Amino acid sequence: MVLLGSAASSYFVQRAWSGAAGQADAAAPAAIPFAERISWAAHDLVGMFVLYSTVTSIALLVAFLIAGVLARFTGFRAIVFGVAGALALFTLFTILRNMLGTVGIFGARGAMGLAAQMAVGAAAGVLFARLTAPLAAQR
Repeated sequence: MVLLGSAASSYFVQRAWSGAAGQADAAAPAAIPFAERISWAAHDLVGMFVLYSTVTSIALLVAFLIAGVLARFTGFRAIVFGVAGALALFTLFTILRNMLGTVGIFGARGAMGLAAQMAVGAAAGVLFARLTAPLAAQR
């Protein structure tokens, strides 16, 4: 979750920087070499690892506790946990925006960045559902 979320954030930050650099020169968006993109993403991962993993873990814990109860009644474990993961990140960034005036993660500021974070949360939820499925359901 943290690796994919950080990568998604880095992508949107790089895209915003590239566009801004292009506008400053009154030209097309500035190109960022692939090696620099990877270096940038690694730097972002290291820099945001502790805070990002902490706040997303708390959000996912709450969401997955609720999803566990709902999954028992519905039987749609992967779907319930996937939706819970996406909603957890949407809720997290909405609360941060309302309390702090910013989402705290630059790459999640726009609609597409937030959608990317929600997609990562959904993937984390589906993976969690698959990894923690009861033994009878895995057969």
